Amino acid sequence: MAHVEAYDISEDRIQLGSGVSVPSAWHVRVAGEQDVPGTITVRVEWDATLGRTAIAFAGVERAEGGIDITSQILREVRTHWILASSALDVVTVDEGAGRTTGAREFLGEQLARKERTTEDAVDDAVAVYRVASALSFPPLKLVSDTLQISQSTATRLMSRARELGIAPEIRMQEPRRAPAIDPYGHDPSRAYPAPTSPTGPSVEI
Repeated sequence: MAHVEAYDISEDRIQLGSGVSVPSAWHVRVAGEQDVPGTITVRVEWDATLGRTAIAFAGVERAEGGIDITSQILREVRTHWILASSALDVVTVDEGAGRTTGAREFLGEQLARKERTTEDAVDDAVAVYRVASALSFPPLKLVSDTLQISQSTATRLMSRARELGIAPEIRMQEPRRAPAIDPYGHDPSRAYPAPTSPTGPSVEI
């Protein structure tokens, strides 16, 4: 099983709103990745143009002699998975009253919450959307899965947030597929859930 370690974490943090913040940059070291006979090093940076975190550098150092780092080996490096896995450890959410939680804990709490007013749903959707941007997850999917609503309802919530001026930075698009990790902290080896239909209560917008 791959071991992911974030280090050289910048003290300069990007404030995304809703209490969500992400370091402006950090490095990640990955050992034990399947089919990669060496140590992977990645640098992650906040990219204001993309509106999310992004890989700025990725490389592989061979573990021992007799190994050639080929293009085939480089293709096995899961940069998006590495980015998201490490971001779960460095992204934080200030929930007020002096309480700051990590992204994984925050998402788990939001997933467990069952009752929301429409106003609560808009605020929570915006917060989850901003966490998704920090993790480089598809934001509408993460909002849908975390609040246990349909993706069309998630889209309406985000549109409402834009109309109210709560989140003018929101981009109504899914930039990439979700990496195969569980962002809620249930089981690090379990793949990211992809429910076919919402299980929670509907939200009227």
